[in-house]
Amino acid sequence: MSKYNSKDYYKRADGIMKEQSFHVKSYGCQMNVYDSEKITSFLTKEGMIENNDIYSADIVIFNTCNIREKAAQKVYSDIGRVVKKNNEKVIAVVGCVAQAENSEMFNRSSDIDIILGPQSYHLLPKMIKDIQPNLKQLNTDFIINEKFDYLSEERKIKGISSFVTIQEGCDKFCAFCVVPFTRGPEYSRSIQDIKSEVLQLTKQGAKEIVLLGQNVNAYNSVNDESKNKLSDLIYELSEIKNLKRIRYTTSHPINMTDDLIKCHKENDKLMPFL
Repeated sequence: MSKYNSKDYYKRADGIMKEQSFHVKSYGCQMNVYDSEKITSFLTKEGMIENNDIYSADIVIFNTCNIREKAAQKVYSDIGRVVKKNNEKVIAVVGCVAQAENSEMFNRSSDIDIILGPQSYHLLPKMIKDIQPNLKQLNTDFIINEKFDYLSEERKIKGISSFVTIQEGCDKFCAFCVVPFTRGPEYSRSIQDIKSEVLQLTKQGAKEIVLLGQNVNAYNSVNDESKNKLSDLIYELSEIKNLKRIRYTTSHPINMTDDLIKCHKENDKLMPFL
């Protein structure tokens, strides 16, 4: 039996998203906060309304993190609480738990409608449009370069400090870490795309930018056959007049190079924190 009533289904079948409300619950790291802001911008651009109340929203998106112990159990527990109060809503699980658990999540919870990996957030609006009774949707493909094409879309900022993802993935394969399996190989955005996004944010009032990456100091963007490191990016961003402070996280000891240390010494906008 479908959990949708007929009225609710036909509203979705007509492709009408403008009157739908959504709530994004974010778990874990700063990058998930950034990704949740992007998801919000994708959905509001389609005319959907952000709802701060998780229980009354038509669509609930759980943006998950798989680093901490029992991360998946926490998600299932939260889903159970939400559908217990109102089971006529769309449940989407996105992020690293979705990537790691994959289709097994459908077996563990029949309330889940959409499973979407962290490299495909831009596909979420279409997946919501395509919702039908008893039809589950799954996408956990690694298509990092396609996702990055959508990251520069404008988003609303909160406060004077804002996150900007510059790099994703990891090639280190440490024995204790799942990141290479949930976020894929290391991939860096171009300096031009990052600078364009930072310029948008400073026009909205941002004074501080926190550069994000699973191995942020492994940033390595190729432009006109030249390779650009994190230090090159920081020098480029520091030329933006209204940007007062630059930070980055999370760094890896292997990639703490001399040029980055020198940048800490010379660049007044780069904060003295690792």
